[in-house]
Amino acid sequence: MIFKTQIAKKVLATSAALAILGGSIATPINVLSVEAAEAIQTATVLTTGSELINKDLSLVNNRFKNFTITGEYTNTPNAASGFELNGTDSNWYGLNGQTHRMVLKSNPFSYYFPETWAISETAGFTAVTIDTEVGKSYVFDYSYSLSNSNVKTADSNSKLNMEVGVSQYGGDKIKYNTYSLAGNQETTLTDKAQIEFKATSTKTIIYMRTGYTHMNSSGAQHFASLDSYSVTQVNIEADIQKEASVAVNQLFNGNSSGAAIKATTDLAAIQAAQLLVYKVTDSYERSKLQVELNQAYRQLDARLAIANLFENGNVNGKIKASTNQEAINAAQALINNVSTNPGRLPLQADLNKAKNQLTDLGDGSSIEEEAEMNARTLVQALFKNNDMTGTIVTTLAQRHIDEAQKAVNSVTNPTIKAELQANLKKAQEQLNATNAVKGLFNNDNVAGTIKTATTQVSINDAKVLVGVVTNTAKKTELEGQIAEAQKQLDAKLAQVEEQARQEAATNAVKELFNSNDVTGTIKDSTTQDAINNAKELVAAITDTAKKAELEAQLAEAQKQVDAKTAEAAAEKARQEAVEKAIEGLFNNNDVNGTIKDSTTQDAIDQAKELVTTITDADKKAELEKAITEAQKQLTDKETKVEVTGKVNPFILHQDRYLSGTYTGDITAISVDVNGKRYYGGTVNDGEFSFYALDKIANAGDVVIINLHSADKVIQKSITVQIKEATKVTQAAYNVKDSNITGTFNNPDITKMNIVVNGTTYWGGTLTNGTFKFYALDKITSATDEVTMNFYNAKNELILSKNLTITAPVVTSGEITSATVAVGDKNIVGTITGDIKSFGVTIDGVTYNGGTITSDGTFKFYVADKKIKAGSSITIVGYDKSKNTLSEVNIVVSK
Repeated sequence: MIFKTQIAKKVLATSAALAILGGSIATPINVLSVEAAEAIQTATVLTTGSELINKDLSLVNNRFKNFTITGEYTNTPNAASGFELNGTDSNWYGLNGQTHRMVLKSNPFSYYFPETWAISETAGFTAVTIDTEVGKSYVFDYSYSLSNSNVKTADSNSKLNMEVGVSQYGGDKIKYNTYSLAGNQETTLTDKAQIEFKATSTKTIIYMRTGYTHMNSSGAQHFASLDSYSVTQVNIEADIQKEASVAVNQLFNGNSSGAAIKATTDLAAIQAAQLLVYKVTDSYERSKLQVELNQAYRQLDARLAIANLFENGNVNGKIKASTNQEAINAAQALINNVSTNPGRLPLQADLNKAKNQLTDLGDGSSIEEEAEMNARTLVQALFKNNDMTGTIVTTLAQRHIDEAQKAVNSVTNPTIKAELQANLKKAQEQLNATNAVKGLFNNDNVAGTIKTATTQVSINDAKVLVGVVTNTAKKTELEGQIAEAQKQLDAKLAQVEEQARQEAATNAVKELFNSNDVTGTIKDSTTQDAINNAKELVAAITDTAKKAELEAQLAEAQKQVDAKTAEAAAEKARQEAVEKAIEGLFNNNDVNGTIKDSTTQDAIDQAKELVTTITDADKKAELEKAITEAQKQLTDKETKVEVTGKVNPFILHQDRYLSGTYTGDITAISVDVNGKRYYGGTVNDGEFSFYALDKIANAGDVVIINLHSADKVIQKSITVQIKEATKVTQAAYNVKDSNITGTFNNPDITKMNIVVNGTTYWGGTLTNGTFKFYALDKITSATDEVTMNFYNAKNELILSKNLTITAPVVTSGEITSATVAVGDKNIVGTITGDIKSFGVTIDGVTYNGGTITSDGTFKFYVADKKIKAGSSITIVGYDKSKNTLSEVNIVVSK
């Protein structure tokens, strides 16, 4: 049975050694060809996809077709409803015609904020929508810059800010970065950045919102842009890892790799998972998955080996007649290779069934001997040529050490266990140091270049791990690799510093030129200080070729500044000379006033010649405007026709229009009524009129007519005489009256006549607004037709008025009784007819009065008249016109 035991030990050791390399010893398992595995392992797996942003910059309806431009963030951008892009600038679009915020024609993510308008904040927002797949990962790579120019007049609290981010279409922001720069710092902030995100919808927004606060109109310039931008699908590797992990876990009960494999797990399922594991490019993740998959391999190896011990593979049946201790030991070795109890226990239970049925258990081979051999084989396999005093194999992974550690843990002999543990520690130290050094390099290739993420800290950490390695050869090898990493890092840092110096100098030189074009002309804001600052930055560059290139560009800028400075001085002198000449044309040197009486055409012509030498277009236009005004005033002065005007009196409640005449170049009129001005009216051929019936209401209204020239200037103002309408009031006239009398209100009336039944009679007396005309001999009947005509001194008829004649009224009445006695207070009596009052004569003295009642009785108070028995009393009754109707003598009673 010793022979059988040795075979079993050999099989076990071979299986364990092969496991380090990720293989399987069972004949049915090892069917995946080496060529196929290598093909999968060396296949290129994409880590990024194609560009997802459509960078077509064409316009539709004056808007970018693919980019939305608005003033603020929106999660539903629509290019068609964004700002209209227009303006005359050759490089920038104005947003809806605005000049204080503009977007670059060649880059929708580049904004320019010139301070041309005072506003608390201005902003621009650019968004582009891309198609994405929910749950997939993407990366947004971009470079950005913030810069200010000509900022001496910028507000001290101003700020240039930027937000760059990713948002779910119609939903929340996913990720974003923010940047800012004080608005009064003349500097440039630039860098690169990256936003990794997982899509949460089928459409995702890539956006930039930039703004500037506390803007004034001083002319400072501010720029914010994404100089490059790109979105690609990334981390396909993560999807592959997930798919491989799911496939491996599904081989085990409960989908957990620490459990026993499912009853349905077969070779095909394991090989399918193996193909997915081979696709994983991350060495750590692939190693972890391979360790888990190896457990499935080992469990399946053991399951098949155990089933092969039984008839028809039924572990609940009888063992085959050919089953012997060697076969059982081989199966036991496979079970021992299963590292987890959940996977090992059911296999051990099935194998125990075979052991119990086997009557011949062999010669009692030592389990400890097998454990020692297994552990030693696994530890030796960690080293090249199985030499535990040498260096580890290049393919060594942590799982190999872990598997060897488990085997060492099963050794009970303390001396052997200590020996194996010490060698295992050496392997661990070498692996730790090796992995740390490899981790400094791209793709773990120590012959290649270091990673972007490699820093001095990571190199120092690797040095510490290398320091504990005891194998001189391995330590020397690793120290050489660290030295190379250090060399590359030093060079990289030096290159980064030089690149930073070059970028700073390049940007400073570009900033001197319009549109950053160093082959063009310098900016108006470029000064000697700006050139000197750029020179200092260029001087710090160590790359001689780059330095020479920038120095040549600086020389061109200096040349242009020198020429510009000289021209500016000459231009200033020319402008001062022209200003002095033009001011001399005007009174008090005020170009907004009137020209001097001494200003001549020669003086104006000389000023015109001087203006032609001015090169500043704005200043030239300003000066030409002043000369044009001087020329106009001189021409008007020489050709002007004197403006005169006459306005007719306005008769209240009679005239509808103000009217009059004028001379001179008058094109319009206005009317002031009590200080309120009205425009309108007609002006034609020396006459004017203005409807005023609804504007002039009282004789005391102050009314002025203004005559305007074509330039709307009032050339003459005339006060309007307001008159009442002529009114004649006739006093009542009866046929028997001697005179026609009355009043009039028009002082122009000086004469009158009357026309009686067609016959005209002149005469009358008119004085102080009253008139009297003798007509007793002219009007004989109340039915006569009589017209009164009133004239002015020029015999011009002012007013005609028909005379109203009152026909005589016939009245009658009688005093039917009248009595009085000595001592009575009243004379009493009765009357009839039209008697309205009385006259009583007592002893020669007449008194008027009396009271008449409606019943025809009357009384006349005489208590104070001292009537005596012999008094002579007469009472007279009058009508309302004082005509005598009745007279009675009264006898006094005693």
